[in-house]
Amino acid sequence: MLTLIKRELYDQITYLVLASLLSLLVIGIMIYAALLDMPDAGFALGAFTLQGLLVLFCFLGAAQMYSDRANRISSLLATLAVTRSRILAARVAAGAIVVLLTLIPVAVVGVALVDLLAPPLAFHTRMIVEISATVTLLGFAGYCVGLYMGWASNKVLLVVGCLVLLVLTLPLFLAKGFGGEAIVILLLLIGAMLVRTWTNYTSAAL
Repeated sequence: MLTLIKRELYDQITYLVLASLLSLLVIGIMIYAALLDMPDAGFALGAFTLQGLLVLFCFLGAAQMYSDRANRISSLLATLAVTRSRILAARVAAGAIVVLLTLIPVAVVGVALVDLLAPPLAFHTRMIVEISATVTLLGFAGYCVGLYMGWASNKVLLVVGCLVLLVLTLPLFLAKGFGGEAIVILLLLIGAMLVRTWTNYTSAAL
């Protein structure tokens, strides 16, 4: 399994580098705005940049599945007695690693800035945990949507679906909030996308 995960990370190294650069950009925006005593503008601009990161996660998942179909990677791995379930599990694990590696630094810096700039509140810790969890799940949900759409043969659906869904998702959560309800919705979306992807992938002819 570790070998499969390493292979997936190596194959998608471009997306990992781009995601890391966008993560650094978000962090830089938040820190620079804090130094200028404009934290609200910094967090707003950081959130907008984060939206591009979510779109990138979607394209990462889509690229993994599309390259599999185009290059018949699963067919090759199947000759090595590797089940499709293990291939997909390694793929999802690699995607989760990319999401965590790029979003955790953003969450850590965001928490540090909030602690430094905002007055202490009784619900501070809970608010920070909920926002961090929601943003991380939002990134992973975008990745799972990309996995599902990447196995589709319709390229227009792939591109338009990823962009429209994710561009609309972040403003929706900014308006609705980042609490327990949002976390439940994202967990349901992630579960549904993974089940649909697994069903389509394991039942398709290789």
